[in-house]
Amino acid sequence: WLDYKTTQSQGQNKTFTYKITIETGATNEEVPLPETTKTILANNEVKDDGNLDFTKGFPNSGTSSEDIASKSGLYKTQDNDGDTYYFRGKIDNNYVSFAGKTWRIIRINGDGTIRIIWDYGIDNTTYKYNSTYSGHQYVGFTYQNTKSCTNADPCVTNYANGTFTNTHGGTNSEIKAKLEEWYNTNLKNYDDKIAQTTFCNDTSYGSGTEDSSNYLYYGAYKRIYTDKHPDLHCPDPTKKDGRTTRDYGGVYKLKIGLINSDELNFGGYNYSNLSANNASADNYLRRSYEYWTMSPYGATSSSPGVFFAYRGGNITYTNAANTFGVAPVINLSTDVTFTTAQPDNPGTKNNPYIIG
Repeated sequence: WLDYKTTQSQGQNKTFTYKITIETGATNEEVPLPETTKTILANNEVKDDGNLDFTKGFPNSGTSSEDIASKSGLYKTQDNDGDTYYFRGKIDNNYVSFAGKTWRIIRINGDGTIRIIWDYGIDNTTYKYNSTYSGHQYVGFTYQNTKSCTNADPCVTNYANGTFTNTHGGTNSEIKAKLEEWYNTNLKNYDDKIAQTTFCNDTSYGSGTEDSSNYLYYGAYKRIYTDKHPDLHCPDPTKKDGRTTRDYGGVYKLKIGLINSDELNFGGYNYSNLSANNASADNYLRRSYEYWTMSPYGATSSSPGVFFAYRGGNITYTNAANTFGVAPVINLSTDVTFTTAQPDNPGTKNNPYIIG
């Protein structure tokens, strides 16, 4: 304490620590929901996911028609941006017609954008995640990045005039390059309706050791196999293992990407080693072919593993150099609107949401 009687010599070498609080004129009013979100929520009952069993595919051959009806639908959880609503099970009202193609809604993201997956796919068999597999880095959507891709500083791929540019440098995976090539051919003219938002290529630590022979398991493996519960929060790639940097994978802001394993698990797929009760063909994410996810499973220095959606209705993994189909995923901007050809039964295959 210094009072007015303090002399110059008494006041020397003293410090004063303080904090300034700056308050804005913000109110507690909620941000208005985008019109597309309002439409989806109005056409679906939001269900409680507290009793869902993520270790089993849904619906599967042993599921009663009553359970299929009662447990398929729209559920709520959280992601990095807030409340997110995801579709699960046998869904027949999440069809979207956009850019001359039929898509399915995966979820409403926490930032209000709508995540959709092409209901067909670029190809059924022929695309590698990465041809090279001599290191952990090849599970990355990009690798040899100049710095870690974190929530505070994500890897952003900007798009302008047919060119994609990475803010954190790095080398594109083959799957990323293929998706961007397809975007230029099929979606370039619709770019103003497609949001640049979060995609998770989760290379955070799950378990194991990052050396030449032992497996390093990443975050998605821990959530789906060990914890037996998916999570749509995307962790920083340096989380838990004491690393200050990781130059592959992490948190991205993109125009186009892939579904991740947590989204598949929420949607009704299960990890293959947990149960034989895998999702039947009634599940809206089920295809007649395998397709890549964006989620690393684990890796040694000579065997980078990535999750994929198996045609049997389960999530499993394989070496990044193997070949599978590619189902593009994009996010619709918050300012787009939905219309339908008929007022009744919106979002069905014969009456899809049409992007305005």
